[in-house]
Amino acid sequence: MLRFFLILFFAAIIPNSAVLGMDIMDSNSSAEEKEFYETIIRESQKHRASSAALSRYLTPYFNQGIRKNDNALLAIYYCLLADQSFDNEGGRNSFSDKYYLKALDLQEEYNYQNVKAWVKVMYGFYLYRCLKASEALPLLLEGEKSLEDIPRELVLDLTQTYKKLGYFFGTLGDYRSGIKYLELGQQQAGIALQLKAEILDNLGLLILKSGGDTVQAMKNFDLALHLALSEKDSLRYAKILGNQARIYEGMKDYQKALSLLDKDLEISKSLGNNKNTIFALMMRIRLRIAMGANQEVRQLINETEHLLEGADDKKTILELEGHKLNLAIQNHDLTQELNVRRRIEQLQDSLRFLDGDPVLSQLKFMADKQKYADKLSLAQALIKKKRAETRLWVILSLFLLVLFFFIYNTFRYRSRKRMQAYEYQLLNLKYTKAELDKELMSSKSQIEEYMLYLKRSNEQINLLSSMLDEMGETSIKDRDELKTLLQSHLITDEKWQEFKFLLTKEFPNLLHDIQGKFPDITESNLRVIVLMKMGLNNREAANVLGVTPDAIKKSMQRLKKKLGGQAGILMEYISDKELV
Repeated sequence: MLRFFLILFFAAIIPNSAVLGMDIMDSNSSAEEKEFYETIIRESQKHRASSAALSRYLTPYFNQGIRKNDNALLAIYYCLLADQSFDNEGGRNSFSDKYYLKALDLQEEYNYQNVKAWVKVMYGFYLYRCLKASEALPLLLEGEKSLEDIPRELVLDLTQTYKKLGYFFGTLGDYRSGIKYLELGQQQAGIALQLKAEILDNLGLLILKSGGDTVQAMKNFDLALHLALSEKDSLRYAKILGNQARIYEGMKDYQKALSLLDKDLEISKSLGNNKNTIFALMMRIRLRIAMGANQEVRQLINETEHLLEGADDKKTILELEGHKLNLAIQNHDLTQELNVRRRIEQLQDSLRFLDGDPVLSQLKFMADKQKYADKLSLAQALIKKKRAETRLWVILSLFLLVLFFFIYNTFRYRSRKRMQAYEYQLLNLKYTKAELDKELMSSKSQIEEYMLYLKRSNEQINLLSSMLDEMGETSIKDRDELKTLLQSHLITDEKWQEFKFLLTKEFPNLLHDIQGKFPDITESNLRVIVLMKMGLNNREAANVLGVTPDAIKKSMQRLKKKLGGQAGILMEYISDKELV
């Protein structure tokens, strides 16, 4: 029966255990492996002067990955080469695509969740840099979701990983997520100061774009500016000045904004950085339009168009065409207005397939929708898990309840069996006692039969004493019944008188002879002397008299002392079993 309950219990437990364990994810690399991979990623930055230099540095690790079948290491190798190829070629190329696809194909060959998340974020950010945000979105969302289940200390290249996610979500307009990841990235210990300046600069920009606290945004810019100066990072210093100008633009302090932009433009032009120069010029155009300085706006537009020649920055070109349209409308130049509108329409059509504002808005909606679906899925999984746990506890409680009743009933059954055995034994003892009494009544004229009766009573007394010892204190009623039966076997005063009458009848001179030889003995001494002379030992005499053997022994010692020299005669008399 117990085996059946155990089988039932485990049959109920195992399915629930499977439910509770269904959300266990693939394992991550060990802390030592993570540190090894991260060192390769970090040290590779020192060899990015050319693809050849990076390849020479990474080749021993490629060979190690092949030799040890370390596919996670090979995936990292291909991602680093792909990223280098993109930087060297100035954009997407066949090598960068090929290497990233190789890294993704290796995902099925290893189980390290933290490496898989890093590869997805790397490839997603690569597509984002290629202005393919729609292709990047699913990869970066998968990478973000994986990071939620990876312990922070095992996230690979944590600062760069969070930085990439922060930049991407910030571009989509999901400023909350962007700010969260940038804050996490810049909080890591041991971060390079130049990288921290970059993250703080972008963090301030996202706070500003989100309509957040401009004071906090300026604090981030100021801290980033200090770090850029200490690291002699002139380009970052120029970018921060441009971002600070945004704050003053919002405050309508155009002169302050222009003074910051002038410094930005001076540094950017001296470094030959067209991208940042164009950014500063576009902001200057907005400021001059706000100030009504249209003549300077034309010069700035021409200068910006010159820098944009051959570039594929359609968003900036579209914004520039918008400024040209406003100028044409103000000047009532219908031909120029028509040409500009035609170019704007063409650019808007092109941006529908790239990262224009409509595309980014749609992607933000898709990202929000996916995140909501993930949260809903997680909530449903938690509800399912909670239900499984509740079901498990109910089953366990029922099992324990059934087990309790099973044990209780088993105990009751065994107790009942013991009681039946006890009652049978007690009944048998009573029957034996009745038989003994019957035999005694029918043989009172024979003293030998009485002695046999005493011998058998001794056996019954021993058995009853043993039963009382085994029972302990469990049942007062049953103990009282056993004691009553035990008492019935003892030689009471009434029975002693009957016994004396029997002795006198069969041996008229016996008692008179004893009392004549030993006149100082008491009635209790007489009982012991008679019983011992009739063949009972100390223990048997003690049993039928209801005392302990020690009590008999001490009584005889006191009697010997009392008799003095006659003690020896007494012992000889007792040893002589002749009753005549």
